[in-house]
Amino acid sequence: MHHPQQHPLETPRLKVVGSSQPKLVHTPSQQSIAASDDYYSFSDITAHSSTSKVTVVPYQTAPSRNPSTQDVHTHIQDHIPQPEDSQDKQIQPARAVASVRRPSMSRPPTATRGEIRLLDNGTPTPGADDSPYIRFAIDQLTRDEELRGAGRHGSLATTDYPVERIVPDEGLGYYTAVPNKTVATDNNNNSSSNTTMEQPESTDTLIAVDPPSDTYTHLPLTFIPYVLRPAFLAIGILLCLAMVAALIFCNVWSQQKDGLSNYVYFGGSKYFVFEFLPQLLGMVIVLWLFVVQAAVYRIAPLSSIARAGARDTTLQRLPMLPKNFVLPDLSHFTYGEPVVGVCLFVIWAVNCFTVPLLSCLFQPRYYGTLQDGGFRWVSVQGVGWTLVVIYALLVLSLFAILARFGFGVSGLQWDPVSLADVIPLIQRSNVLHDFDQSEVTPNVGGHLPPRKLRLGYWKTSSKPDNFYALGEESAPLKRVSSVDRLLEKSNGAATKTADPATVDVERQELHNKDSFERSLHSPFFRYRWAPWFLKDTFVVAWIIIAFVLLIAFLAVSFVNRPLDRGFLPLLPTLPSASGFSSSNFLFSFIPALLGNFLFLAWQPIDVYFRAAQAYSDLSSPRGAFAEKSLLLSYNSCLPLEATFHALFAGHYKVAYISFISVASLALPVLAGGVFMARFYAENGQVRISSYTPAYYTLVAFAIVYALSFLTIWPRRIRYLPHPLYTYADAISFLYQSPLLVDKVFREPRTKTDLITRTIVAPPGESHKALYAFGVYYGQDGKEHLGIDRLRRLEGDE
Repeated sequence: MHHPQQHPLETPRLKVVGSSQPKLVHTPSQQSIAASDDYYSFSDITAHSSTSKVTVVPYQTAPSRNPSTQDVHTHIQDHIPQPEDSQDKQIQPARAVASVRRPSMSRPPTATRGEIRLLDNGTPTPGADDSPYIRFAIDQLTRDEELRGAGRHGSLATTDYPVERIVPDEGLGYYTAVPNKTVATDNNNNSSSNTTMEQPESTDTLIAVDPPSDTYTHLPLTFIPYVLRPAFLAIGILLCLAMVAALIFCNVWSQQKDGLSNYVYFGGSKYFVFEFLPQLLGMVIVLWLFVVQAAVYRIAPLSSIARAGARDTTLQRLPMLPKNFVLPDLSHFTYGEPVVGVCLFVIWAVNCFTVPLLSCLFQPRYYGTLQDGGFRWVSVQGVGWTLVVIYALLVLSLFAILARFGFGVSGLQWDPVSLADVIPLIQRSNVLHDFDQSEVTPNVGGHLPPRKLRLGYWKTSSKPDNFYALGEESAPLKRVSSVDRLLEKSNGAATKTADPATVDVERQELHNKDSFERSLHSPFFRYRWAPWFLKDTFVVAWIIIAFVLLIAFLAVSFVNRPLDRGFLPLLPTLPSASGFSSSNFLFSFIPALLGNFLFLAWQPIDVYFRAAQAYSDLSSPRGAFAEKSLLLSYNSCLPLEATFHALFAGHYKVAYISFISVASLALPVLAGGVFMARFYAENGQVRISSYTPAYYTLVAFAIVYALSFLTIWPRRIRYLPHPLYTYADAISFLYQSPLLVDKVFREPRTKTDLITRTIVAPPGESHKALYAFGVYYGQDGKEHLGIDRLRRLEGDE
């Protein structure tokens, strides 16, 4: 067939081969700044050229005026093939508003049925599908600039990109972005599972179903973390009951037997048993409660949604990271989990007050009725019975947690401890459209509309297959492509006279779209958020406060030799019949309370650095392996376990901060037992004396704690566009990710299956998969900020 040549100055014309049933093929963009030279799909690996390294050719438009909505409609309609019986059909726009340049692409050596052949000269040929060019022309003719008369800010080819793309090559040429590729299809086969364009609108709805009885292919939704299972939770309950029994015994025995043991001298083994051991035992319970509390936070939002008892905003408001440290977290009362709220409040009270109270539980008291008289260690009755009540409430709270999570349906297939565990929850969700542009909003919870969600097994109205997902019952699967939405608007505008208000609305929408695109590339939005206590101003304030208090503490400790001479108590020191001494209580409870405050104040810092480490590694210019990013689960680790894991992974800041979170428990333990009222014979006075070995150890830990604030300054890679405390926050970085439609992540059977798929080398590649956080092309063909996978170029090491 002879192909007419087009004069350079003539209006560009696009030709397609007509057929009896022509249609517009929505060709997905697999281009990803995320990734690489060739963002790939496992269904079309063979279609990639191993030697092709095509770079992006930028395009420009030069509108001379602001066209009306009718003009936009005309341009779109003129570029869509119409059904004709003729063998060849020309499509020519009514008016040329832009010269269209399409990216150059490699020509495949052969063209077979079901493949897409792209000729370098752009001439349509029988057997070739020119719909990608039509799609490209539509994108050009309907771009934002045509309504606003302004050029787009930023381009793929620009070099002054202010925010890291998913893999910037930094001028080294290791990774380059490629133009849009089409996915090879076959008439006898479905399209690739990695299609990166939203599908046409569907009338399918999600229908809730009971968990299938086939547990081999469909896991039961009864999983709970091991620390919340009856066997393990029973161990903690028994430990608390043992503490209650020991407290009751000490109180009763001390009253009936005139004390517990003779007071020999200031120091020694008995001094350690009565002044330091109770705090250590109490701190063991506190550390164990940290693990239980983290597990409750982790599964409470999802379990609440699975049981259909959640509020409409549970997903975006209920935190998944623990926050119950210095101040109590009452959010569970607000969002449909009052039982969990009560339990967490009791846990907060235990964490805050039990260790300071244990530090003043035992005091020496003089008994003149004894033979030759003498001092004996006694249990302070008021303190002892207060501790009994607190620990008894803790036992009841643990039973309530066991009843809430230990039995029945939890909605979980496995423990959601990492970013990778979020992917199976939303792969086939019908509420992801709510997250549009949420990745750059400062408050994801305020961005999402209230919805009654459910986590469990579903089927669609058109297919009987069961699948696991987070979704809204009886709601449609909203998947409308940007082209369809544009055609709907244009068709609606063609049937009525142009309304200025309608035009203003459309311009506002396009303005919002352009603002979103600029936000993706703006460092102000990308590096906007860190916890308030880790903002630059506050970090400086903490460092200054820590050093000022440390200097004051050292001055008070060593000026005028108070350690040797002691100091006046200024309060009565004689113990009452119940063993209470005002001065001993004050100088035991208050120092321990201050030390416990410092201990608890470090925990939110530790939680944030553990959670942000995955995003930190993903923000690296070279990306990160799954073991150091998507699969990180530091917040589910036991005390010191996270330290060792972080050391082996090379996350030294996380390792140090998590170590200090445990080591700082020495502050309340030592501070609560270092002071005691003693009689100084040389002065004939009762003075407060300090136990020198414990005091020097306390000074050393205080110095280390103060210096540790120099390490908490988060670098830029730990800043995010918005908080990361809820599951909605995490989903906002994944809702358009190609990972959701990747065969590698499709419906993993078990947690082991998910981990294996995530860390192994993808089919057709010799290197392990890399992942990154940055700007990428989502399933809708648009730019988004979030998590995507990287692909190495051939020959790169």
